[in-house]
Amino acid sequence: MRGLSRREFLGATAGIAAVAALPSLRGTRARAAVTPLAGATVNLGAYGVTSYTEAANLFDGYVGLPMAKTFEKIYMGHGSFPTQPPPKMTQLAASGCQFLVSVEPTKLMTPTDQKRMAKWLAMLNTSGLAYRVVLYTECNNKAFKTQQEWQTYWSYYAPVIQGAGVTCGYNPGCGFPAIPRAETYFPSNPTPDELWMDYYATGFRAGSRIDNLIATARTAGIPAGIAEWGWEAGSNVVFNPMDMPWWNEYGSYLTNLISTGSITLGAMYFGSKGNGIKSNVISSASDPRIPVIKQVAQAVAAS
Repeated sequence: MRGLSRREFLGATAGIAAVAALPSLRGTRARAAVTPLAGATVNLGAYGVTSYTEAANLFDGYVGLPMAKTFEKIYMGHGSFPTQPPPKMTQLAASGCQFLVSVEPTKLMTPTDQKRMAKWLAMLNTSGLAYRVVLYTECNNKAFKTQQEWQTYWSYYAPVIQGAGVTCGYNPGCGFPAIPRAETYFPSNPTPDELWMDYYATGFRAGSRIDNLIATARTAGIPAGIAEWGWEAGSNVVFNPMDMPWWNEYGSYLTNLISTGSITLGAMYFGSKGNGIKSNVISSASDPRIPVIKQVAQAVAAS
């Protein structure tokens, strides 16, 4: 991994200095699982319901495994740090659900931004919720144009998350052609606590593989997990449409990564409606994709 440029070093130094000025939060720590979890992320739009628990029950009922009530990904809006936990977290926590929370503090990188996030993390820590954090999901797709821009942002905010006693992960998009940037953007100063990857079957069909990224994480001494996996994502669906033979091959690839110890944190199926697309939603117990979903989940449980 390359060293920091002077600009990155100065940005990181400013970020760490500002964190040092924040009130100490080390008296409270976030709870997060130490064993791999097989989860699924579902939203209200997936099933047209008004309760996240109802949506999770529908998905789990169709698949035949308690995935959506075990582990879900939460997406906080850009600069959004409300005074209460998100409703999805409070509703599903009653079922024992744990969470991977994506946060996006603003790119302004001011001490106020750090303090707002620190206060929000302290609130979550005292809420009793079991969660870990990733900083800016899919940062390498469009949000940050260069590795230097991303590294400066990471060095400013990651110390705040870790200083709050919360696991802070790097969560790149791993589709094609984003996978080279996922590798290049792997941050340092500070080292991430975990690697979480968003990786869909359409990216797999287009030629994207995550072995090199996992190897980078292993070199850094951190574990890896799949934050989002599913049928399709991105523009590659036009030129590389998904079908069952490719789906089965993709499932075998993920299962092998899990069973051989390359994926040790777990994996979450993305069963939500996003950007008007419902192709990842499981809406019946006869969906032909369910055997692969169960195969991957059972590999996680056995790992």
